[in-house]
Amino acid sequence: MPSNKNGFSEISDYLGNLSKVDPKKLSLESLEEAANFYLKQLLPNIPKSLLKKKHMRDQIKVVVENDQVKVQFEETAFYWRFAENGTTNQRAQHFASGTYEQNKEKIEEIMTRKILDLWEG
Repeated sequence: MPSNKNGFSEISDYLGNLSKVDPKKLSLESLEEAANFYLKQLLPNIPKSLLKKKHMRDQIKVVVENDQVKVQFEETAFYWRFAENGTTNQRAQHFASGTYEQNKEKIEEIMTRKILDLWEG
Protein backbone atom coordinates (compact mmCIF):
# COMPACT_ATOMS: atom_id res chain seq x y z
CA MET A 1 0.00 0.00 0.00
CA PRO A 2 1.55 3.34 -0.99
CA SER A 3 2.24 5.82 1.79
CA ASN A 4 0.62 9.22 1.50
CA LYS A 5 3.23 11.75 2.68
CA ASN A 6 1.21 14.93 2.35
CA GLY A 7 1.21 15.67 6.10
CA PHE A 8 -2.51 15.18 6.57
CA SER A 9 -2.10 12.51 9.25
CA GLU A 10 0.28 14.67 11.30
CA ILE A 11 -2.01 17.69 11.21
CA SER A 12 -5.05 15.57 12.07
CA ASP A 13 -3.20 14.20 15.12
CA TYR A 14 -2.23 17.74 16.12
CA LEU A 15 -5.79 19.04 15.72
CA GLY A 16 -7.07 16.02 17.63
CA ASN A 17 -4.84 17.01 20.55
CA LEU A 18 -6.10 20.59 20.36
CA SER A 19 -9.71 19.49 20.49
CA LYS A 20 -9.09 17.58 23.75
CA VAL A 21 -7.92 20.74 25.51
CA ASP A 22 -10.42 22.60 27.70
CA PRO A 23 -9.47 26.21 26.90
CA LYS A 24 -11.16 27.75 29.94
CA LYS A 25 -9.47 25.38 32.40
CA LEU A 26 -6.11 25.74 30.68
CA SER A 27 -6.22 29.52 30.57
CA LEU A 28 -7.26 29.76 34.23
CA GLU A 29 -4.44 27.40 35.26
CA SER A 30 -1.84 29.36 33.31
CA LEU A 31 -3.17 32.69 34.64
CA GLU A 32 -3.11 31.37 38.20
CA GLU A 33 0.47 30.16 37.78
CA ALA A 34 1.50 33.58 36.43
CA ALA A 35 -0.36 35.35 39.26
CA ASN A 36 1.43 33.22 41.86
CA PHE A 37 4.77 34.11 40.28
CA TYR A 38 3.85 37.81 40.30
CA LEU A 39 2.77 37.58 43.95
CA LYS A 40 6.08 35.94 44.86
CA GLN A 41 7.97 38.77 43.15
CA LEU A 42 5.70 41.46 44.62
CA LEU A 43 5.92 40.46 48.30
CA PRO A 44 9.46 41.79 48.94
CA ASN A 45 8.56 45.11 47.26
CA ILE A 46 5.43 45.90 49.29
CA PRO A 47 6.18 48.71 51.75
CA LYS A 48 5.69 47.86 55.41
CA SER A 49 3.79 50.25 57.64
CA LEU A 50 5.61 51.84 60.55
CA LEU A 51 2.39 51.78 62.55
CA LYS A 52 1.41 48.78 64.65
CA LYS A 53 -1.49 47.86 62.42
CA LYS A 54 -2.16 45.33 59.69
CA HIS A 55 0.46 45.30 56.95
CA MET A 56 -0.35 45.04 53.24
CA ARG A 57 2.27 42.33 52.87
CA ASP A 58 0.20 40.03 55.11
CA GLN A 59 -3.09 40.81 53.35
CA ILE A 60 -2.35 39.92 49.71
CA LYS A 61 -3.47 36.75 47.94
CA VAL A 62 -4.36 35.22 44.57
CA VAL A 63 -8.12 34.78 44.03
CA VAL A 64 -9.75 32.72 41.26
CA GLU A 65 -13.45 33.50 40.82
CA ASN A 66 -15.92 33.89 37.95
CA ASP A 67 -13.35 32.87 35.33
CA GLN A 68 -10.96 35.59 36.52
CA VAL A 69 -7.64 35.44 38.34
CA LYS A 70 -6.83 38.40 40.60
CA VAL A 71 -4.00 39.38 42.89
CA GLN A 72 -5.75 41.40 45.55
CA PHE A 73 -5.44 42.76 49.05
CA GLU A 74 -7.95 41.59 51.63
CA GLU A 75 -8.72 44.06 54.42
CA THR A 76 -6.21 46.73 53.35
CA ALA A 77 -7.54 46.90 49.77
CA PHE A 78 -8.64 50.51 50.12
CA TYR A 79 -5.21 51.74 51.22
CA TRP A 80 -2.77 50.10 48.77
CA ARG A 81 -3.41 52.74 46.11
CA PHE A 82 -2.15 55.50 48.41
CA ALA A 83 1.24 53.81 48.73
CA GLU A 84 1.28 52.93 45.02
CA ASN A 85 0.23 56.31 43.60
CA GLY A 86 1.10 58.64 46.46
CA THR A 87 -0.83 61.48 48.07
CA THR A 88 -0.10 65.15 48.63
CA ASN A 89 1.95 64.27 51.72
CA GLN A 90 3.36 60.90 50.62
CA ARG A 91 5.52 60.16 47.61
CA ALA A 92 4.43 57.42 45.21
CA GLN A 93 6.28 54.12 45.59
CA HIS A 94 4.95 52.25 42.51
CA PHE A 95 5.65 48.83 44.03
CA ALA A 96 2.90 46.98 42.11
CA SER A 97 3.39 48.53 38.67
CA GLY A 98 7.19 48.48 39.03
CA THR A 99 7.20 44.78 39.90
CA TYR A 100 4.97 44.02 36.93
CA GLU A 101 7.15 45.99 34.52
CA GLN A 102 10.31 44.26 35.78
CA ASN A 103 8.79 40.78 35.37
CA LYS A 104 6.51 41.36 32.38
CA GLU A 105 8.33 39.02 29.97
CA LYS A 106 8.57 36.20 32.52
CA ILE A 107 4.85 36.50 33.36
CA GLU A 108 3.93 36.37 29.67
CA GLU A 109 6.24 33.39 29.17
CA ILE A 110 4.62 31.51 32.07
CA MET A 111 1.14 32.12 30.65
CA THR A 112 2.01 30.96 27.13
CA ARG A 113 4.33 28.07 28.07
CA LYS A 114 1.61 25.98 29.70
CA ILE A 115 -0.74 26.50 26.76
CA LEU A 116 1.93 25.59 24.20
CA ASP A 117 3.08 22.54 26.19
CA LEU A 118 -0.43 21.13 26.28
CA TRP A 119 -1.08 21.85 22.62
CA GLU A 120 2.14 20.19 21.51
CA GLY A 121 1.09 16.94 23.05
